[in-house]
Amino acid sequence: MKELNHEYKTWLQTLGFAESSVKSLPMYIAEMLRYFEENNITETNQITAESIQTFFFHWKNRKNKHTGAGLSQNHIYKCITAINNFIKFLKVTGKNPIDLKLEREKTQTRNPQVLTQAEIRALYEATYHNTKRINTTAYGQRDRAMLAVYYGCGLRRSEGTNLLLSDILYEKKLIYVRKGKGNKERFVPIAEKGLQDIEEYIQYGRKYFLVQRQKLKKPESNYFFLNVFGGRMKEFTMRIKQLKEEAGINKQISLHTFRHSIATHLLQSGMEIEHIKKFLGHATLESTQIYTHIVNEI
Repeated sequence: MKELNHEYKTWLQTLGFAESSVKSLPMYIAEMLRYFEENNITETNQITAESIQTFFFHWKNRKNKHTGAGLSQNHIYKCITAINNFIKFLKVTGKNPIDLKLEREKTQTRNPQVLTQAEIRALYEATYHNTKRINTTAYGQRDRAMLAVYYGCGLRRSEGTNLLLSDILYEKKLIYVRKGKGNKERFVPIAEKGLQDIEEYIQYGRKYFLVQRQKLKKPESNYFFLNVFGGRMKEFTMRIKQLKEEAGINKQISLHTFRHSIATHLLQSGMEIEHIKKFLGHATLESTQIYTHIVNEI
């Protein structure tokens, strides 16, 4: 059964699922497969729609191991996503064509959190005043590059962390997203100011992080965003937390908040929704139309 889950993970990677999904979805399946083995289901062809539903009912109604409360809707939704993709994997690979799709419980959809343009400016100004780091200049330059990429270009988290230096096309003022959602590539325009911030980070700030890499005697990284050790930067949570505190913003902010914010601001400025869809790399217009609801409520 462990080998089956490994094949599932490889299948997710082949289809271009985000790195975070490739890591998290098989974790839910590992738990389901352990449950099957405990109930004498040890072969792929023994898995049935009924056995999957039984596991899900058992899993969904358990308590959170850390809090003792019920599982969050987000946790449950991720498990449903993992199982439905696992069923699809079994079907398309011919291992076991199970006819089942778990449905999410219908709940009131909340619009995503967005920042005002004034709050974006406050975050930008905060990049010049963060005094909690040894080299304030280098960190500030990287923070401004982060805003240029995630707000100015509206990239998804993994699209930004996967950026290479060669993906910045200076003369064309574009960023090349090599591996977007669903393994799709696209070119995203960079505003002049954003391009200046990116160039400043590469010319100065990024070199500071590369020196830390050299001190560790490790090969130079070609990734655009570098962490304190000069390796690929995958996590921005603490940087965003410090910036929003400096800016006096009380909202919950993540990298995806910047993406939601630029989409909303572009719509407010009068850009056609079809162009915003292309800019964000959405597969369908339906995904983009949520921003029309946000604009109407602002």
